[in-house]
Amino acid sequence: MIELRMSTLDTAKKAIEKEFEIFSKKFDGYFSSDNELLSAVNNYILQKKGKQIRPIMALLAAKCLGDVNDSSYDGATAIEMLHTASLIHDDIVDEADSRRGQKSINNVWQNKVSVLVGDYLLSQALNVASQTDSLDIIKSICTVGKKLTDGELIQLYNSKNRTFNEDIYYNVIKKKTAVLFSTACFIGAKSVSNNQQMIDSLVEFGTIFGICFQIRDDIFDYLSTEKEIGKPVGNDIREGKATLPLIYAINNISGTKRDEIIDTLRKENKTNKEVEQLINFTIEMGGIEYASKKMKEFEQEGIKCLDSIPDSEAKKALLMLLNYTIVREY
Repeated sequence: MIELRMSTLDTAKKAIEKEFEIFSKKFDGYFSSDNELLSAVNNYILQKKGKQIRPIMALLAAKCLGDVNDSSYDGATAIEMLHTASLIHDDIVDEADSRRGQKSINNVWQNKVSVLVGDYLLSQALNVASQTDSLDIIKSICTVGKKLTDGELIQLYNSKNRTFNEDIYYNVIKKKTAVLFSTACFIGAKSVSNNQQMIDSLVEFGTIFGICFQIRDDIFDYLSTEKEIGKPVGNDIREGKATLPLIYAINNISGTKRDEIIDTLRKENKTNKEVEQLINFTIEMGGIEYASKKMKEFEQEGIKCLDSIPDSEAKKALLMLLNYTIVREY
């Protein structure tokens, strides 16, 4: 049994410290351009790159099964570029004004430029993936784009429903969030190994990691401040999105009260007071405790996924990363 140190992102990254430095240089290099407008937007993006957990997981997965190589770096770069492109497009769809504590691309350069930059990064992601010379890795990147869109459309289709199903919720987050983490693990593992059983184990770990990551994000929407998480609190509720805490709360009431809550959630322009009422209702009904409990159950499943992976610093780091994602404060 691996003994874990304190679970922090920086501690987990120590297992790939040198590899991550190489990745960072390669990643930043792909954002250089002689197009002045594109260069300005790209530099703006690089100012707030986020935690880059997906490439970290790709490098750790690779190191679990072998030595990180050029395909590992290119694959990690491709998945992070695709993720960045998806965030730009998400902000356009959601009409978001901010991202990671700074103005969103569409807020600074408007939608036309944002769409084009998002498309450029998506194309660049496929271009970088092709440099791995692995058809499996290229296919995995292509599949991510399809699943992200599929998940978004499922969520939009269900946004007017008056029934709330946990299975649909998990289906959406597997396609919108977890697919990026599972693909990162696949890319890293596949870049160094053909052991399908171990690759599958790491992919399943990535899926469960993504579920935990999203549940934690959903909990933030009820408890955190905008300063802490870089987006408005109650944002999902304001947009009429029912995530796990609220789904649980709604499914545990009936009658007039249930109808009133759903009517408020489905209302187009909710007041701050109405958003606050929905947040308080969710908390009072035990929605946060339920979501936290489910997240910890998934964590145990994720730990079991790595049972077949040989013990190493990289494996230890993946387990620490899983624990970090459910205890993080932002």
